[in-house]
Amino acid sequence: MQSNCSLTKVYSFSAAHRLHNDKFSDEKNFEIFGKCNNLNGHGHDYSLELTIGGEIDIETGMIIDITKLDELVGLVVDELDHKRLDIEIDHFSEVRASGENIAKYLWDKIVVLIPKPSYLSHVRLWKTSENFFDYKEGK
Repeated sequence: MQSNCSLTKVYSFSAAHRLHNDKFSDEKNFEIFGKCNNLNGHGHDYSLELTIGGEIDIETGMIIDITKLDELVGLVVDELDHKRLDIEIDHFSEVRASGENIAKYLWDKIVVLIPKPSYLSHVRLWKTSENFFDYKEGK
């Protein structure tokens, strides 16, 4: 009998962004985004928690090869690490680099990389020690 299991792995990266909407006045941008609207941007040390689900492989005793997972996720995390997201990452020149949108971006990039039969179950992006963003899609 096979068993379903999950693994949660944590990755870290640092990035900066500015929350701004060109359609808003300076006053409205400050009202909505506060200090996060700083003209020069501001940075965070993000922690990314990924939860992978799957059946425990009888031969390996694992649901996924962690070394392979680290390689795949590293490709995505390295793309964002030490970048000004709203300037250097094309996606965020079109979509506001909010924590919610960064979490969804990470999901979209990583979900297609996870080798079957394992699957990405959940993304949690810690922006500060006090707030995080969860993203998952129905399975």
